[in-house]
Order: sequence, then structure tokens, then C-alpha cells
Amino acid sequence: MKKYASSEQTKQTLINAAGELAAKLGFPNVSTRAIAQRAKENIGSIHYHFGGKEQLFEAVVQEVIKRCNAYPVSQAIEPFYNVLDTPAGQSGALRAIVKREIALLFDPDYPRWHSRVVYQLMQQKSRLQNLIVKELFDPIVDTIASLLKRINPGLDNQETFLIITQMISPIASHADYMSYHLKRLGCNHYSKEYLQKFEDLIVLQTELLLGLTSEKFTPNPAE
Repeated sequence: MKKYASSEQTKQTLINAAGELAAKLGFPNVSTRAIAQRAKENIGSIHYHFGGKEQLFEAVVQEVIKRCNAYPVSQAIEPFYNVLDTPAGQSGALRAIVKREIALLFDPDYPRWHSRVVYQLMQQKSRLQNLIVKELFDPIVDTIASLLKRINPGLDNQETFLIITQMISPIASHADYMSYHLKRLGCNHYSKEYLQKFEDLIVLQTELLLGLTSEKFTPNPAE
């Protein structure tokens, strides 16, 4: 019987290979053979370490969930809980949410396939989609919804969800269509200055939607 190395490095190599392929092709279009070839491992190693392709795919999704949940939204806004009755506290909490999402999606220390895997999963119903919705999306949306209704108790569920999508969707779009965006911007990555202006714009837009400010966004503020 063939022996396989049980190192965590081998498992991570397989997860990365599966994640990269799924991000590019979609989970249904990724074969066990393609994963093994990309990882430069024997097909048998997938079964040895994970039990099969589906279990490997779940490990891919769980890695994304684990990384995102390492710094949950609730933790990001916790410093503002005691001052949410003030404009500064409300704005601070909103900015903390936006800053968290931007940091997660554009952290250069993490593979780009993380965000693309999420995009692929949301294209069709599956067990893995249910997993990421339950363990990642729903907790985020529920936490932000609770915050928004505390800031503005008059919001109904539809208004609340619309504001959440206006906060999160532009960030997700910048990750999902990064290649096109960077080509249009004529650069290889989003600069810190660009991401800061991006953050400022989303926060200001959210404040306007909640009636917290009447200021206008200045693309190039004076230093």
C-alpha cells in the first residue's frame, strides 16, 4: 500500500490547489486529477488526507470561514457599544465594519482565491453554499442589522438590508472584479490611499443613508 506524508504542509498544498481551481472554474468543474496535478501530489493523497474531493472542498470553504471569523464583526464594533447613542460612536462603528471588510478582502498576506471562492459558491445552490451562508454571511448580516436598527430604530427589514448591501457590495465587487478594476486604474494592486478613499466614501454614503451627516465626499481632500 502506498504511504502518504501526513504533514500539514501537504494538506495545505491540496487546499490551496483546490481553492485556486474552484475560484477560477467553479467547484462543479474541478476534478480530483486537476487538483492533484496543480498541487504536484498523487491523487491518492487527496483521499488519504481528506477522504475524497467533497471533503477537500469543505476544507477549502472552512479555511475561508475560519479566517473571516477570526475577527468577527461583533468584535470590530465592540469598542463602540457604550457610545452608540452619540454621532461619533455611530460613525465609529460603521467605519469599523467597513474597515474590517476591506482589510479581509485585500490583505496581501492571504491568497486571492479566498474571495473568489465565495463568489463562485454564491452562483448556485449547494451544500457548501449553505455552509458559508450559515457560518459566515448570516452572522455578519445579523450583527450589522442589529447595529443599524439601534442607530435608527425606524428602519424596517428591507431598508436595513438595502443599507447593508450598499456597505458590503462595493467591497465585494472590488474583490470579484479586481483584475478589471486594476487594469482600469493602471496598477498592480489597490494602493493604501485608494483603499482609504474607498473606505471614506462607503462610510459617508452609509451615514447619509442613516441621516447622520450632510457632508459631501471630496475625492482629493487637501492634506
